[in-house]
Amino acid sequence: MRSRTEFVERAVETYVEELREARVVVVKEWTEAKARAAVFRFLKGRPATYVTDIAEALGMELDLAFRVVGALGKEGKIVG
Repeated sequence: MRSRTEFVERAVETYVEELREARVVVVKEWTEAKARAAVFRFLKGRPATYVTDIAEALGMELDLAFRVVGALGKEGKIVG
């Protein structure tokens, strides 16, 4: 790199590119029961998916999505 200016320009370009690729996820309020039903419905007919994709698609907090998927797995309702 030749200068601080060039370094800053590259850093800003990288940051702007990352922002273009970012998505906004609107998180909804969920009860545990409704979250379980929604996750189970979401998974029907899908061979596999990531918990983060479930949370994003349903607008669910990550910790709730992981908790629900974990519980469904322990109950044998899903394989994970």
